Amino acid sequence: MSTRAPDTLPNILAWAARAACQGRDLSLFFSDAEQKVRQAKAICAACPVRRECLDEALRAEATISAAGVFGGLTADERNEVAAQRPSESPAASAQAPRLSRTGRRQAPCGTRSAYQRHVKKREPIDDACRAAKREDDRRRRARERASV
Repeated sequence: MSTRAPDTLPNILAWAARAACQGRDLSLFFSDAEQKVRQAKAICAACPVRRECLDEALRAEATISAAGVFGGLTADERNEVAAQRPSESPAASAQAPRLSRTGRRQAPCGTRSAYQRHVKKREPIDDACRAAKREDDRRRRARERASV
């Protein structure tokens, strides 16, 4: 019998197992040599999880300084992308749904699910979510009237 607790939490970096860089010499991705940077970018270009890698690198760079090639971009290129991205405010998160802690994409604003998420997390509720809830409530009432 094992004394270790089972790992029941979802691994939010599970996508990394499908990365094209798996099994490669990682020093290639952390070099300043132009040839190695080009090779790393070529690997990233064919990667099926490039977007997730870039998103994670941009998220992590908010708290730590990361060098190297991630998601096909160097640190300087990622800084440019980060500067162009909207800040992490409720309005910005409404534009690009983030992954929840379960690894699933959150419902985009303008849906009843997003309205319920806002209520549950005590976030400000935007007009699109309010309208989606009103429309869903209207449809439910119409179905109830039709079934009576």
